[in-house]
Amino acid sequence: MGPRFETTPRRRWPLAVLALLLAALWLAAAFELGRRGLRPAPLSDVGKDAGGGARATLPAPETPTSESAPHAPVRVYFSPSPPGTPAGPAAQLLALLARARESVLCAWYDLELDAAAEALVALHRRGVRVGLVSDSDYRSRAAMKTVLEAGVPVVFDDSSGLMHNKFCVVDGQMVWTGSTNITNNCLFRNNNNALLLVSPELAENYAAEFNEMFSLRRFGPGPSKPTPHPVVNIGGVRVECYFAPEDRALAALLRTVGGAADRIDFMAFSFTSTELAEAMAARMGNGVRVRGLFERRGAGGAHPRDDWLAARGAEIHLDANPGTMHHKVIIVDAAVVAAGSYNFSRNAETRNDENLLILHDTALAGQYLDEMDRLVAEAAGAKSPSVNR
Repeated sequence: MGPRFETTPRRRWPLAVLALLLAALWLAAAFELGRRGLRPAPLSDVGKDAGGGARATLPAPETPTSESAPHAPVRVYFSPSPPGTPAGPAAQLLALLARARESVLCAWYDLELDAAAEALVALHRRGVRVGLVSDSDYRSRAAMKTVLEAGVPVVFDDSSGLMHNKFCVVDGQMVWTGSTNITNNCLFRNNNNALLLVSPELAENYAAEFNEMFSLRRFGPGPSKPTPHPVVNIGGVRVECYFAPEDRALAALLRTVGGAADRIDFMAFSFTSTELAEAMAARMGNGVRVRGLFERRGAGGAHPRDDWLAARGAEIHLDANPGTMHHKVIIVDAAVVAAGSYNFSRNAETRNDENLLILHDTALAGQYLDEMDRLVAEAAGAKSPSVNR
């Protein structure tokens, strides 16, 4: 049993006076929240069965605040950090965790970074509600053992698919997501992107998905409650939110690609989806330019779509990173970005637990295009063979 904190007043106050004081405090708090444009983002009470048979019981949720929220409502970070850019995803993630005051709910496919494990332990010991969902394939990692031994509640996915998410919800206000696993390779060597979004509504979506896995132990295909806010507005950016396999993420991608009027650019660690390739080819038939960057080791052969798209006129490149080009990104008309943990594959659509955001913002699309231009230039400089040879 955890420590009990008793509040025994030293003097008795008349009930009427106490009622007036409480009412005044409530009105002051409501005014301050309204002034900041905030509203509470409800998080379900998480806590059922933790990995290893331990009970995962977290304290009741408290009303989140945004005192620690970053100013920009949507930010993207790339790894490895290009020269002259702000600190990359590792530093940004650790800074985000350090700002947590109420709750940290993470669904991480793989946890290897010791500093991230230590941050979760420190938060747990400080009384912040911490919960973690991970894939059972990485249960034996040293960083995971650090978290488990400290008593942080952890649930592992033992299903046949993957718990492939890489997201974290902080204080019911901030969402961290993208393609970046919490590993040394993904954070410091591989090409990845990480999004940080400030939105109570989006945080509620991700917290609901977390609770479905953590509290209900539901992974992969099966019954699921609807996403609370399928579309949110974050500082003027329209954001569509999808979780796989329940939300038909592929259908959303097909609509987005099918709406292209000028160009489609994409970076793909894995691209085996026939439906998505055919949708791109259909737009090429209407004069839309298609440019793709494939992870070299995932290209070629019978299933990847690089050769197939190149044969139909797409400009296709193979990456030059000696590590891994791990992006899963589509940019449409330099105005819309689809990004997340979702690879363009059947497993992502039908078996794995994944998340995908479709963000309508030209400035954000420009940042992703800059990243792709840089990687394509590196591939050309390294004489990485284009499929269009």
